[in-house]
Amino acid sequence: MKLAIESTDVAPHEAMPIRIGSAAEFTRVREFLRAVGFHEHLVLATLKVADLSGLPEADSNNIHRAAISPALLSVIELLVMGETIPADRLIASCGEMVVRDFAALGLIRDAPLRAGSVVCPVWVYPVDGFYIVSDRRTGLDEDTLHHKSELVFPAHDSGALRMLQLLPAINDGDGLDLCGGSGVGALHLARGGLRAVTADITRRSIYFAQFNARLNAADIEAVCGDLYEPVRGRAFNVICCHPPWLPSIGDAMIFRDGGEIGEDVVQRVFAGMPDHLRHGGTGIVVALGRDGSDAAYEQRARLWLGERGRDCDMILGISKIVPVEDMIHSLCRLHVDGDTEQAKRLTARYRERGTEKFVYGATVVRRTGSDVGEPPLRLRMSGAATIQDFDRVFAFRDLRRRPYFTDWLAAATPRLCPELDATVRFVVRDGAMKPASTVLATNRPLAGTVRPELWIAALVQRLEGKETVEQTFDTATRAGQMPADFTLPAFVDLVGKMIERGILDIDPPAPQLGAD
Repeated sequence: MKLAIESTDVAPHEAMPIRIGSAAEFTRVREFLRAVGFHEHLVLATLKVADLSGLPEADSNNIHRAAISPALLSVIELLVMGETIPADRLIASCGEMVVRDFAALGLIRDAPLRAGSVVCPVWVYPVDGFYIVSDRRTGLDEDTLHHKSELVFPAHDSGALRMLQLLPAINDGDGLDLCGGSGVGALHLARGGLRAVTADITRRSIYFAQFNARLNAADIEAVCGDLYEPVRGRAFNVICCHPPWLPSIGDAMIFRDGGEIGEDVVQRVFAGMPDHLRHGGTGIVVALGRDGSDAAYEQRARLWLGERGRDCDMILGISKIVPVEDMIHSLCRLHVDGDTEQAKRLTARYRERGTEKFVYGATVVRRTGSDVGEPPLRLRMSGAATIQDFDRVFAFRDLRRRPYFTDWLAAATPRLCPELDATVRFVVRDGAMKPASTVLATNRPLAGTVRPELWIAALVQRLEGKETVEQTFDTATRAGQMPADFTLPAFVDLVGKMIERGILDIDPPAPQLGAD
């Protein structure tokens, strides 16, 4: 039985594996997937993987087939696992109408090497409450990957999932999903109430994003062009981006290649942000960054914002630190098939630029409307971090810029974070164990690690919410527990940094104190 239906929406040289069909076809497919339980939790449980980023490594042999319906089993094997299954089995488990709708949208086609069977030429999976279609990394045959350099990046990638988790909940305004790929970022923003735009440099991604919008009955705008070019003159409340950040290594892949050392696209994303981010707006960039001998990644990102971005505050949340050698090893294993000469060239490129290490995480930019003199802040970020964690730190950094801040904090009663972990290293001196250094850290989703001098750690330990910062300073001064030239403003600034990094907690000031 022939099931494939030819697409008439695009020219032959731009043929897509999927077809934007009728609203009725999209509706029936969407309702069928919901009815059979094709949602994230059940797919993960069925495939026995912890999160969606593990889908590429999922093994269909782990499926307990008796525990799920024949329809869901067929859907997972076909759409998620990319397996070839008999057409009559698919019809028996899902129904002839659904199978025809799948074929009409290009979600299944006749298997090229097995008569009477069908395959799915793309990847279909649930993520963030949506059904997303993207390209598979490996093809069913050469025809499937004839657009290899323009593959639509999967929305279940760990970086894409992190970006979705950090998107703010804003119900009015405009949002831009830059380097949008499948369009999942725009879908998320639109669901929250924003007028959402997804932008990508390839027509293939735009087509997939339009398909995904119809599949999810969502209203988004999909525009094609180089970064901000198709939205020139427009401003947004939210700009999110999961850009390509790997070095170009010869086998051009637009979704992956970020320039000679991987930061060309990232730099341009930051450079264009001040022209398109509204005051009070938030920019989120999830990428790998390079710490160099000249400056740390977030410091260079702050410079990339340029003079127009002088009113932007910036926080970098790091989830992983990658040594240069590990980065090279991973690149060679995944992308250059162990080519040792290529590895040497990549290493030389990084070393010539003074690369010391790489950091992976999310850089969040907040447009404040007034000049920001403080340097960007670097914090540790766990998988549980949300934009609310960044909001808390941004709010306190804004408070520190107020003229009344020093007086307010001096009279405040900060307290130790309940999750604080203080590690003290001892050494033997004069035959006795004596403390040599202290490390203060918390297990909060977004926090810093502080290595204060011992006398500073002793002062911080006294801040238990019972006495003011000024009282603690006066008591320590009378007891000779700090350097003679250490002033109250310096101590207030120190306490402020501890609060900023999550070591200390404090209640926000009363609303009437918040006015300039």
